[in-house]
Amino acid sequence: MSLNRRQFVASSVALATTASASRLAYTATDKELDVIVIGAGLSGLESALTLEENGLRVRVLEGRNRVGGRVYSLFDVPGNPEVGGNTIANAYGRCIAAANRSGVEVVNLAPRLFGSRLGQEFFLGGERVDTRAWETHPRNPFQGEMRQKLPWTWSDAMFQKHLPFTDLENWHDPKHAKHDISVHDFLTAHGATNEMIDLGFNTNIAYGTTAYDVSLLQQAFSDYWQKVNRGAIMAFSRTGASNAPAGNTPVAQATTPGVPPGLLVGVFKGGNQRLPMAMAARLKGDLLLNQTVVAIDTTPGSASVTTADGRVHRAKAVVCSMPFSTLRNVAITPLPEPTQHKAIHTLGYIPITQFHLVAKRPFWENDGLSPGMWTDGPLGLVLPQRFGARDDEITSLTVWCRGLNGLYVDRFGVEAGKQLVLSEFARLRPASKGQLEVAATHSWTTDPFSAGDWAIFKPGQVTELRAALAKPHQRLFFCGEHTSVGSRGMEGALESAERVSLEVLTSL
Repeated sequence: MSLNRRQFVASSVALATTASASRLAYTATDKELDVIVIGAGLSGLESALTLEENGLRVRVLEGRNRVGGRVYSLFDVPGNPEVGGNTIANAYGRCIAAANRSGVEVVNLAPRLFGSRLGQEFFLGGERVDTRAWETHPRNPFQGEMRQKLPWTWSDAMFQKHLPFTDLENWHDPKHAKHDISVHDFLTAHGATNEMIDLGFNTNIAYGTTAYDVSLLQQAFSDYWQKVNRGAIMAFSRTGASNAPAGNTPVAQATTPGVPPGLLVGVFKGGNQRLPMAMAARLKGDLLLNQTVVAIDTTPGSASVTTADGRVHRAKAVVCSMPFSTLRNVAITPLPEPTQHKAIHTLGYIPITQFHLVAKRPFWENDGLSPGMWTDGPLGLVLPQRFGARDDEITSLTVWCRGLNGLYVDRFGVEAGKQLVLSEFARLRPASKGQLEVAATHSWTTDPFSAGDWAIFKPGQVTELRAALAKPHQRLFFCGEHTSVGSRGMEGALESAERVSLEVLTSL
């Protein structure tokens, strides 16, 4: 199977243009709408489609000028790298099913990734560290057997060794309330110093901003989901699985020597945004873009949504897929009950900023090092993207700045941030000087329709707030990845759409 995504750029751009055009099906009629869905990401689109399939008249309002939400492919960058949702795995059954329904092919990258594994370079304090000598390195802060752990594996090893409960599927059960503490407190209770935590958890953090603002229960939930999808190749994706998907899914299974049997590291052909685009094309009702929601009014029998242009949209119910980081800027009348109101205004998110770089020449061939890097500086993680005609072709490099590092680079602004990244690259890898161009950049933190990436429960929030997150508020219903309880990311978004669709259908 060809994995060259470039050949699909033209059709993807055409589809993007179609999906970005507001469509009016009911506006000219006087028939009442049944449901207004706020947000044209995966959860909003899946909710709208499910409700339409059950005979309801639905209008979708999206603040951006595109569909997809945090599934965002760069069609004008070689290889169509992903800014948001990156990969799926075998446990992403809803995503695979949604792709089947929408006619979008899933491509398995596992053989390519395993066949092209070049490792990653380790830079600490601006100096390259030989990973083979890390155990005895003077800057290794870890103790005992943990000195063998590289920084990006240390925290996982600590969680596996010391996690105080095993029924991770029920991470939100009230019986675990005593574990709703910060990751920092958990790690220090098991002998970790601040120096260990800063290097082994806070640097290139996977969840939250620092160990202080991540609940141990959040970490348990996220790691449980990672284990369900065990077999991760890329540090950022936390996906992959060891069991083949059931049914007749159109996914090529990995048969390359050295690849675990049945491993799926899947992407949607032509770019992951093709899935929400194809879903949007299936809608029967209105799809209105560039519609910033400023107010939601709800009663026991109806609801309305006001947008920034002053227009009021009325329906029997509203489904809101907005992340709470942006919903907190919307006036909701009447106010939700106190716990839900607090959740909307305090639920945490992880800061993530990306820079997508294209190399004029493969400088890594000149310095003899891997193009991938793990650093404790502004570059954070540098991950090579392999979406070319050959398995060994690197089409772009993605710089992932997360947590405090993401907030740091955002302070420079876009243009100065680009220069910061290029100069840091040249400092660590002199062979890259003059050989890199920043093709795209995106900050999920400064994105007004996201204000952060993945939702994160802070210490105490699972116990206090989780049960109230998605509780219907009169005729206002909630979905989105942040309301899922059994899965994360793209799969979590679709999980939430299942639940909210049932709630709406039962209510109406």
